[in-house]
Amino acid sequence: MLFRVVFLVILALVLNHVAKTIYLLGFFKVVYKQHPGFCRTVPGVEKGSEDVTVASNGLAFISSELNGKKETVDPSRMPPNIRGKIFLFDFNHPENDVIELPLKGDFDRDSFYPHGISLYEDDKTDEKRLFVVNHRARGDECIEIFRFEEKIKSLIHLKTIRGDNIYSVNDVVAVGPDSFYYTNDGYFVMSEFFKRVELFADVAWTNVGFYDGNTDKIVQSGLQYANGINVSPEGRYLYVSSVIRGFIYVFEIRNDNSIEEKQRINVYSGVDNIEIDKKTGDLWLGCNAVLYQFVQHVGNVTIPAPSLVLKVRLGSKSAPYDNVDIQQVFMDDGSLLKGSSVASYYDNKMLVGTVLDKLGFCEIKHL
Repeated sequence: MLFRVVFLVILALVLNHVAKTIYLLGFFKVVYKQHPGFCRTVPGVEKGSEDVTVASNGLAFISSELNGKKETVDPSRMPPNIRGKIFLFDFNHPENDVIELPLKGDFDRDSFYPHGISLYEDDKTDEKRLFVVNHRARGDECIEIFRFEEKIKSLIHLKTIRGDNIYSVNDVVAVGPDSFYYTNDGYFVMSEFFKRVELFADVAWTNVGFYDGNTDKIVQSGLQYANGINVSPEGRYLYVSSVIRGFIYVFEIRNDNSIEEKQRINVYSGVDNIEIDKKTGDLWLGCNAVLYQFVQHVGNVTIPAPSLVLKVRLGSKSAPYDNVDIQQVFMDDGSLLKGSSVASYYDNKMLVGTVLDKLGFCEIKHL
């Protein structure tokens, strides 16, 4: 009798996990075309626009040509003719193409595979620093810090940050000229098989780290596939996406730079990167509309994967937020953009980045 009870309990838990996984992978989602205005692709970006961040003056920085996932972290397995790039797009002149930013200074250009990016703007000096996750090679994850020279449209390499806790980095958010928070999106670094098992087993083994300019440390563990990360305009709250679970962690930043969870905002979609409208505090989310199709797309880029952008308006000034409003801004079946990863907003215009595909631009005529 006891054996039967134990068996039924285990069976129920397994079936519950399978049912949750099927739901989260999006097997029953309906995809349709919804554009907020005229949308097009931006010439010059063909092999991914994984992360996009925009400066206060409307200049947008785009990380490109990583080829997306950690399968390509080993340089020997990189597809031919793939070379990591940072592009620049001007929201003030959206009719212009992107330009590739030269990377200058004492920097190994051939070991540059950019992923998540973040821009720090110094209000006093007007200096702009770009923080870039760089997957140099397996076991050699790091954060590169560049200074943006606007007059010559170049990135000057300042320093490379490594640390024992910087080992499977997905995204970064700068909170000072030399300090940042970052996400590690996996526990198994060297084994792709176990990374996939970890991903779909829905285990909470990922974390958030902090680098204070000298040392790095883990400030929050036990997260479920921590992915995108960003900070509120006033610097009080930290937002972290859980791509598999489909929600946003909301953390309050303490005076000692530790963080405390305050809320989880469920958006019922595979959230990748988070961008912030610094004027309103709204969260702009690039999402995998149907996760199982996105997984297929990563394995074969010719297979389309739907794209989705959500805007989250927070109903109060402090967390936990009341009356959170989640609005669908953009959806595409893959005919325009395959596999969206980020959405960056500026002055009624939007860039939509993808992991392996092109870069999209939309005029926002209605929300």
